[in-house]
Amino acid sequence: MGRKSRVKGHSFEREVARNFREAGYDGASRQLEYQENQCYGVDLDGTGKYLVQCKRRKTYSAISAIREIRCEDYATRHRCEIVVPILVTKADKLPTMAILPWSHLQKLISLEKTHLDVISEARR
Repeated sequence: MGRKSRVKGHSFEREVARNFREAGYDGASRQLEYQENQCYGVDLDGTGKYLVQCKRRKTYSAISAIREIRCEDYATRHRCEIVVPILVTKADKLPTMAILPWSHLQKLISLEKTHLDVISEARR
């Protein structure tokens, strides 16, 4: 990988980390991967249960890149019951996309529905 590609990738990681901070994850930052066994295939640190792999390329990254995230190792090391692997990918001149397992999206949809039901009930 050339220097220009590396810089492009690092800038994208900083952008996604900034988005996490704006959403309330104050400690979100780039994961400095000095030792591979400590980063678990994630590019961001301080994102809670969300294990984020960022890919910024000419075309969208393959969905299979999400398999770089070592969820079981992370969960064991950090004693987490739930972790959510997310691939955030950006292609030139196209919008940023986030890819996560369907089972996790189903849980988020369910939480949103429950939240909306509570709000609806409170308004009655």
